[in-house]
Amino acid sequence: MVAPVEGQNKKKPVRGSQAQLTEQIEKSRADVISAANEYKESLEKLLALVEIEVKGAADLVEKRKALLAEGVISKRELAESEKKLAEVQAKADETRRQMGETDNLIAEVKAAEQLDKLAPAPSGAYTATAALVRFNGPAGWAISDIVKVEGFFVSRFGRALPVSALGQTAVHDRLGFDHRNSIDIAVHPDSDEGRAIMAYLRSAGVPFIAFRSAVPGSATGAHIHVGYQSRRIAR
Repeated sequence: MVAPVEGQNKKKPVRGSQAQLTEQIEKSRADVISAANEYKESLEKLLALVEIEVKGAADLVEKRKALLAEGVISKRELAESEKKLAEVQAKADETRRQMGETDNLIAEVKAAEQLDKLAPAPSGAYTATAALVRFNGPAGWAISDIVKVEGFFVSRFGRALPVSALGQTAVHDRLGFDHRNSIDIAVHPDSDEGRAIMAYLRSAGVPFIAFRSAVPGSATGAHIHVGYQSRRIAR
């Protein structure tokens, strides 16, 4: 019986496994961005139709105001047309909000590659690049803590905090991202408001990632994501 050569039965290391994993991750990101862009295109088409509805409803309100002044129609008829106008305006606003959320998610997915390349951030670490700012705040964060951020913003700027996404939204569900314990604030991180919010969050130890844009040279998708990085939901 021939003795087996030492190591003959050992499994050979799989070559290229890291490269394959990187390729899969990049493809996954490309698929998400493609799906997000398709969804945004569908929202743009919807918005165009809704804006036609808004114009028609607004015109009807003006006509009925004139008819009411002439005593031709009742106040109830005017109220009905005003209610319809409010409904279609709300639909248009919601569609624009979802378009903004989609831009934000595209910005986060595009920046994820940079985040992955950065060294693991120790507690309290602050990192800034051309595309993003990351602060690994040591304080515990819960979405209910938004009231503290809102209080700071109102006292500093005298208006409501421009929250574009509070927790999990329909857009995050559709595109498969976990945003349950995060909020997005619709300010550019390099604006006065953005710098003030980031300074406040750092002083409070609250983790955040600020995205400068989805497309270099554009403000599209710029926002401050309060909480930890959103992760794709396994499907």
